[in-house]
Amino acid sequence: MSRDEQTMLSPKLDIVFKMLFGNEKNKDILKAFLSDMLDIPEEEMRDIKVKNPEIEPESVDEKFYRLDLNIDIGGQLVNVEMQVRAEKFFPDRTLLYWSKLYSSQLDEGEPYSKLCPCISINILDFVLFGEHEDIHSEFSVWDVEHKKKLSDKMQIHFFELKKVKGGIDKGDRKKLWLQFIRSTKKEEFEMLKQAEVPAISKAIDGLYVMNDNDRLKELARMREKAMHDRASELEEAILTGMERGIAKGRAEGEAKGRAERDNEIFAKMKAFGLSDSDIKKIFNIKS
Repeated sequence: MSRDEQTMLSPKLDIVFKMLFGNEKNKDILKAFLSDMLDIPEEEMRDIKVKNPEIEPESVDEKFYRLDLNIDIGGQLVNVEMQVRAEKFFPDRTLLYWSKLYSSQLDEGEPYSKLCPCISINILDFVLFGEHEDIHSEFSVWDVEHKKKLSDKMQIHFFELKKVKGGIDKGDRKKLWLQFIRSTKKEEFEMLKQAEVPAISKAIDGLYVMNDNDRLKELARMREKAMHDRASELEEAILTGMERGIAKGRAEGEAKGRAERDNEIFAKMKAFGLSDSDIKKIFNIKS
């Protein structure tokens, strides 16, 4: 394998994403990323702070350990989460996490006026909205009839990596960041550098440094294994449930078939003039 074909740490693996974007030394990368994805000018993002930068090594291989980023941008709260595997109720889960982030701002007795906007960014490695080809979907709360927004304090964004098509487009920063996140080979990262976006180039260089760190690569391997194990367990549980359902259905079908057959026999016997009591005696049925 040539050096350009070398498989790198993948930014779409949540632990790699968090180690890269949650690092205090990379705050300029995070700032540029959020500015491009949320269309907020960087000059308006004066104060940016990652509220949960830590990663607990002993928890990395736990199958249900969340590795998201909670960020405070001058009072706006932003949660960024990578989601590699499809989940049937992911939109509901997103709403739940957004509501927890929003409600966490107030202590008992504090006024609602202290509530700040909360933004959820979900980067998905699967197709959630198959009815259109847009890579970005944004949701808020609206009056359906009058097209009026209820509040500007709710934003939920979904970015679907599987919908990213085509080559390098220097004018589309969202697409460039998503291409960076989904890349796995050095040649792909080198092509992205040709877009000459300083923050993305710096993110790629930071990823190269991480890729040379055996300890970080081992943590990433453990994390990926935990996620594969979780997916396998869920798949096995689904298959087991289906098998039990099929067996139950078969048993119920056989019982129904026997009952229908018996009813048909009883009807024919009655047609020959046998009474119910005679039929019960023949089949040894007790009243």
